[in-house]
Amino acid sequence: MRHRVAISISAFALIVAQRSFAQESPQPPAPQPQQGSAAPEASPAAAGPSGGNPDQDIIVTGFRRSIASAQSIKRNSEGIVDAIVAEDIGKLPDITASAALARVTGVQVNRGAGEAAQVQIRGLPDISTTYNGREIFTAENRFVAIQDFPAGAVQALEVYKSSTANLIEGGIGGQVNVRSRRPFDFDGFGLSGSLNAVHWEQSQEFDYNGNLLISDRWDTGIGEIGVLVNAAITNIDFLDATRENDRFVTPAPGDPADAAGFTRPNGSGLFYGNGNRWRPSVNAAIQWRPSSTLEFYVDGLFQGYRAEDRNHWLFVPTFGGGAQYSNVVLRDDGSNSVRSMTVTGAANPDGFDEFRKARTNTYQIAGGGIWSPGQLKLSADIAYTDSSYTEKQINIDYAFAGSPTRNVEFDRPGGQGGGTFDFIDFNAADPNNYLLRGLFDRNFRAEGEDLQARLDAEYETGLSILPKISAGFRFNDRDAARYNGQRYAPLLDLGIAYPDLPVDIGPIRRGFRFDRAQPESQFPGASFGSVFDNRDALRAIAGFPNGDVPFAELETFTASERAYAGYGQLNYAIEAGIPITGTIGVRVINTRTTVNGNSFDATTGTFTPISQTNRYTDYLPSATLRAELADGLQLRLAYTRTRTRPNFIDLNPSSNVGTVPLVCTPVPGNPDSGPDAPNCIIDITSGNPNLAPLESDNYDLSLEYYFSRTGSLTAGIFRRDVSNFIFRNTTLTEIAGQPDRRVNAPSNGGDGRVQGAEVAFNGFLEFDSLPEWAQGFGIQANYTYLDASTELQPSFQDRLPGQQAFPNVSKHAFNLVGLYERPSFSARLAYNWRSKFVIEYQDLQNGFLSPLYQKSLGVLDFSATLTPIENITVAFDVLNMLGTPIRTDRVYNEAGDSYPFQVRYIERTYSLGVRFRF
Repeated sequence: MRHRVAISISAFALIVAQRSFAQESPQPPAPQPQQGSAAPEASPAAAGPSGGNPDQDIIVTGFRRSIASAQSIKRNSEGIVDAIVAEDIGKLPDITASAALARVTGVQVNRGAGEAAQVQIRGLPDISTTYNGREIFTAENRFVAIQDFPAGAVQALEVYKSSTANLIEGGIGGQVNVRSRRPFDFDGFGLSGSLNAVHWEQSQEFDYNGNLLISDRWDTGIGEIGVLVNAAITNIDFLDATRENDRFVTPAPGDPADAAGFTRPNGSGLFYGNGNRWRPSVNAAIQWRPSSTLEFYVDGLFQGYRAEDRNHWLFVPTFGGGAQYSNVVLRDDGSNSVRSMTVTGAANPDGFDEFRKARTNTYQIAGGGIWSPGQLKLSADIAYTDSSYTEKQINIDYAFAGSPTRNVEFDRPGGQGGGTFDFIDFNAADPNNYLLRGLFDRNFRAEGEDLQARLDAEYETGLSILPKISAGFRFNDRDAARYNGQRYAPLLDLGIAYPDLPVDIGPIRRGFRFDRAQPESQFPGASFGSVFDNRDALRAIAGFPNGDVPFAELETFTASERAYAGYGQLNYAIEAGIPITGTIGVRVINTRTTVNGNSFDATTGTFTPISQTNRYTDYLPSATLRAELADGLQLRLAYTRTRTRPNFIDLNPSSNVGTVPLVCTPVPGNPDSGPDAPNCIIDITSGNPNLAPLESDNYDLSLEYYFSRTGSLTAGIFRRDVSNFIFRNTTLTEIAGQPDRRVNAPSNGGDGRVQGAEVAFNGFLEFDSLPEWAQGFGIQANYTYLDASTELQPSFQDRLPGQQAFPNVSKHAFNLVGLYERPSFSARLAYNWRSKFVIEYQDLQNGFLSPLYQKSLGVLDFSATLTPIENITVAFDVLNMLGTPIRTDRVYNEAGDSYPFQVRYIERTYSLGVRFRF
C-alpha cells in the first residue's frame, strides 16, 4: 500500500511539473440549484481534460453517459459537489434515490425494511433537501425522506458538501438536490418507461416497479412550448428477521450463580419486521420559451407513501422468582459470562404483534421565469408545498400461557453468532398457548405547509478579474403541526386465549431463510386485514370507546416560521501564472419562529395554552477557490459557514408538570418530609422554543485530475467544527419553602468536530492497444475516512467526559464497482462497505453508559442489461447478493466486555424487467 500511495503522489507531482499554461477551454455549465430551471445535464460528449476537439466528440450512453455527466458536474461546480446521473431515462443505479446516494463518496446510509434510509453526509445527519433547487420536506420535518423518491422519477442527485451564498441554507452536513427531467431536455417527442417484477426472498413475495415518461415540444406562433409528465411507482414487500439478546446484562441469582458468579443477558428474543410499502410519484413540467432571452415554466410534483406494516416481537426471559439454571457453558473470554444454558421456572415469554397503517402525501407546485437580455440574467421562482403524514396503529400484546423450559444460547459459536433459543416440550406455533396481555391503540398525524419565493440576479460584468456579480432574495413561510393520541389497557387478567379474539389467527411469515441458527421460527398471529376491520371489537375488550384515539393536548403542537434571506456573491478570476477562479459571498437570514402548545399542571389538573416566539439572524459567509494547475488537474479550497434550524418537535413549548410527591407533605417528627425534604421534587418535561440553530464552520481542500471524459482521480480533506448540538438535559431548581423543580428539556450543548479524507477513481480501459471488447471494462472506487466526535449530553459527561465517538458514523467506508459495457450488453457488480460504528450510548444499569455498536457491513449488488433490439432493454438485478446480516454488540461493563445484541437479516431481492425508449 505504501508503494501505491507514493506512486499516486509522484504522478500528481509530475502532472504539475508538466502543466500547460494554455488558456482554459470552455466547460459545460455548472448546476444552478438556486433557480427553478434545473441545470442542464452535462453532455455525454463532454470533452476530455483540455477540452479536446469538438469534431472528435463521441456520443456515449449507459454507464459512460452517467459517469461523464456526473464528472462534468463535479468538475465545473463552484463548490465541492458529487453527483449521480441516471444512466438512461428512469434508470438510476438503484431502486430508490437513497440507495443510490450510498455510492457517493462521503455519504453513509442505514439499511433495513427493504431499503436505505437516514442519509448522512460526511457523518452529519443534519442535511437540507431540495427538489429542482426548491426546499422540500416531509410533513413536520426539516427535510424530505429521500427514499420516497423512486429511481424512475429522478434525472440526477447532486450532493453539495460545501455551500455557496446562492444555495438555500439549512444543513450543516450538506445539501441533496433531487433533479427531475423537463421537456426541453429532449429534442422532440419522447416516450420511455420500464416495468420490473421483483421477488423478495425472505418474505417470499412478488411485486412490481415501473415508470412511464411522456414528453414533447412544439414550435408555435407564441414561441416554443414543451410538456412532460412522468409517473413512477416503487413497491417493497419485505421481511427483516432479527435474533436478539436483552439489553440488560446482570448476575444470575440462585444456583449455581452463588458459586459461579456468572452474568448473562436477562433474556433472548426475536423480531420479525414485515411491511408492504408502495410509493406512487408523479411529476410534470411545462416550459414556454417565447424568445431566446425569455423562458417561463411550471413544475408539479406528487409524492406518496403507503405502508402496511405487521411486526412480531417475542421476548424469552431468563429471570423470574423461580428461575433455575443448568447445563451452563461459560464463554472462553475470561469475562465469566454465559454462552449457553438451560432455564426452568423463569417468567413467561411474552411479546406483541404490531399492526400499522401509514400514509404520506406530498405536493409541490412551482412556477417562475428566466430573463437574460444580454449581460443581465434575472430569475424568479415561487413554490407551494403541502405534506401530511398519518398513522394508525394497533398492538396486540400477548403472553405464553405457561413457562416452558428453554435452551438459550447468547453467543452462538461460528456462523453469524448472536443469540438463539428453543423450547422443550412446548409448541410455540399453537395459538392456544397464547393469552391476550394488553391492547395499544395509537392515532398520529403530522402536517407541513410552505410558501417560498425567490428572486435572483446575475450580471456578467465583462471584467476579467470580476466576471460576475450575483445577488438575490428569498422568502419562506412555513407551518408545521403534530398531533398524537394513544392509550393502553393491560388485559392479562381476563385470560383470553388467542383463538377467542375477534380476529383471524393463523401462522405468520417465517423468517431466517438465510440462516437456520434460530430453531423456533414459526408463530401464530392475527392477519393484518382482520385487525383493522375489527378494531372496535378489540377496543371493546379493552373498554375503549369506538373510533380513533382523540389527540392529547400535551402531544399536540403547531408552529409557524418566517424567514427572509438575502445574499451577495462575487465571482472572481485571476491569472497568476495559472488560472484561478472562485467565489466570495455572504448569506444573511432572519428567522422568526412561533410555536404553540399546552401546559399541564398535575397539581391542579388544568391545561393552559402556551405560545412562544423566537427571533434570530444568521450570517453565513463563504469563499471558494479553484486553481487550474495543469491540463485536467485542479485544486479546490473552500470555506463555508452552515447552520440547521432545530426540529419543530424540539421547539414545542408544551410542558407537563408532574404530581407533588407524598414526601412533600410535612409529617410531625420526620425531618425528611415537607417541602424542603431532599426528595420533594416535582418533575417537569417540556420542549424549548429558545433553542439556537446548529452551526458549523467548514473547511475543504481537494485535488482533482480528469484524464478523460469518463476518467478521474480525486482526493480531498475536510473539517467541520460544529457547535450548539441539541441534547435533552435535566436541571434541578431548588426553591426554599416549596418543592424543587426537576426539568427535562432539550438544550443547546456541546461542540463536536468531523474531519477526514476522501479518495475517488473512475475509469474505463480505453486503450487503443486493447481489443474493442476489452475496452468495455471499467471501475468506480471511492474511500472515505471520517474522524467524528462530540461532547455527549450533560448528564453523561461525568462518566464519559470530553469528545466521544459521534453516533452512526463509520470511520472507514468504501465503494468498489466493476463495470462492463458494450452496445447491447452491460453489467455492474457493486460492493458498499462501512466499518464498525457507535449507534447510541444508553444509561441502562449500575450507572454505566452502555455503548451499542454496529459491526462492519458489506452489501454486494449485481445488475445486467441486454438490448436485443434497438430501444428495448431487458434488465436483471440482485440486491444484497451475500445476504449479509447487520450485527450489533452492546458493551455492558467498564472492563469493555460485550454481548451480541442483534443479528438482523435484511432482504435479498431479485428483479427482472424491461425498459423501452422511443
